[in-house]
Amino acid sequence: MGRNLYKRDDRDLRFVLWEHLKVQGLLNLEAYRHFAREDFDLILDQAQRIAADVVAPTFQDGDRDGCRFENGKVTVPPSFHRVWQVFKEGGWFSLACNPAFGGQGLPLTVAEAAQEFFMSANFAFMCYAGMGPGNGAMIEKYGSPALKALFVPKMYDGTWCGTMCLTEPAVGSDAHLVATKASPVADDLYSIQGTKIFITSGEHDLTENIIHLVIARIEGAPPGAKGVSLFAVPKIWVNEDGSLGEPNDVTCVGIEHKMGLNGSATCVLNFGENGRCRGFLVGRPGLGLAYMFDMVNLARMAVGLESVAFGANIYANVLAYAKERVQGVPFGKTQGRVRIVEHADVRRMLMNIKAVTEGLRALVFKAYLMEDLAKAASTAEERAAAAARLGFLTPLVKAYGSDRLYELGREGIQILGGYGFTKEYPVEQYVRDGKIFSIWDGTNYIQALDLIARKIPMEGGKVFQDWLGEVKGLAARARQDDLFREEASLLGEAAAALLEVVSLYEASMKAAKTDLISLTATRFLDCVAETAVAHLLLEQAFTARERLEGGATAADLPFYEGKIMTVRYYFKNLLPQVMGRARIIKLQDDSALRVPEASL
Repeated sequence: MGRNLYKRDDRDLRFVLWEHLKVQGLLNLEAYRHFAREDFDLILDQAQRIAADVVAPTFQDGDRDGCRFENGKVTVPPSFHRVWQVFKEGGWFSLACNPAFGGQGLPLTVAEAAQEFFMSANFAFMCYAGMGPGNGAMIEKYGSPALKALFVPKMYDGTWCGTMCLTEPAVGSDAHLVATKASPVADDLYSIQGTKIFITSGEHDLTENIIHLVIARIEGAPPGAKGVSLFAVPKIWVNEDGSLGEPNDVTCVGIEHKMGLNGSATCVLNFGENGRCRGFLVGRPGLGLAYMFDMVNLARMAVGLESVAFGANIYANVLAYAKERVQGVPFGKTQGRVRIVEHADVRRMLMNIKAVTEGLRALVFKAYLMEDLAKAASTAEERAAAAARLGFLTPLVKAYGSDRLYELGREGIQILGGYGFTKEYPVEQYVRDGKIFSIWDGTNYIQALDLIARKIPMEGGKVFQDWLGEVKGLAARARQDDLFREEASLLGEAAAALLEVVSLYEASMKAAKTDLISLTATRFLDCVAETAVAHLLLEQAFTARERLEGGATAADLPFYEGKIMTVRYYFKNLLPQVMGRARIIKLQDDSALRVPEASL
């Protein structure tokens, strides 16, 4: 197996969970009263050890060995098999899944904290590990009792895996144009025929069976999204008693050769080449896209977590290098050569990685906490409010995280210098592996349009205004505090800039001049996300100051002092980009659309 390059720690993650967001408050809810805080800590301790000792040594194997395709079969890197068994034996696939089907029933916030460690260690492996539980949850939510009993337990325990089959040739993000056909056979059983591309974990040798969730159009169904249904299509047919039957006419015809995630098989799948592929209808006909986008939204949240996980290990690796590498004399100084961590520009790049990763972690886990509350809060009003806030945050988590990750990788490679361009250090692989994050599960432009067209106007704008009210409220509190008065001013400026852009967009919509929105949507999403991150980081700064004033231990002093400085860095070096982008948007330049195509 490859070299273990897993260097990250868990101090900031635990700060976010227990000190900032106070996730232990979930223990007061009926769904989680059978847990204790000690249970959560033990799970996270064990997850960290497994990530470091079992998963991380396979990181470079996945990239260098890659997946092999031969005669319709895919073999994964050999080292992945041991990790799969460790996960299976320890129940790591189903931390947040329903105990009625073999899951452990943890709050999603805690389960995803464990997942952050695993994603840092080897995300290519986690591409397989996450698919079975994700598909099982879909079948549990929408499938019949018979389908649940047939599929869900084995998908939760790692006996079977799963895939999400939306994309087709020449269709891409236009999922409603699906051409895959479903023909009735008997009751909820259908014959399936079509081709799906870019299917993560579409074929592999980790499990005896793979349950594909396929969107297809039932014969005679209307065009568009209302004609699309969802089907559970096993690779190997599953008999009524749960035993495996014959192959189900699902064929892998090739895997993609990608710039990254080489240990994750991205497949082209043919369903029903010989007319013998069958699938079970999941839920009601015509609701397939609505069902599938439940899972897509979970995947969008996971993209943010993946970005945090990558950023954490990028930071840990380059920081260790910077503290050891001796190179050059600081600009304007006369002393001898120093470690590169003492150079100002290296400090700047390190702080970029640190501040963005910590800020994004706060945003991601705030969203996961909202998801837990949306399911388990005591009152319907609390559940509805949490669900609305989650909907607002999801495009920010997905798009801001994935775009910033690529930039963090650039900084990490630069700190490593020539070594950053080699495979001796892991940062170049994180860059290659992570580039897909801004593309899959809905491109970041789609996330920006979703924010503007759906999430800002949600409930007549109330969800957005409630969030912005919290931002302004914290800024007002900080203005009364000598330590954070500058941050308060910057946060207030950012909030005002967002309102100005929203007003401009509303006027553009009324005038049917939507080109401005199309041209600037991704910039606006970044503005909202950076304001959201700054808001959460300022909350963290207040918490850190309270700990310092309350007698933090000597061991904790550097962390809390560093947290306040990280917040200050984010506010003065990254948050002002909100005001800069807002100014660009208000210029309403449409040169990109007016330039003749022949001149492009």
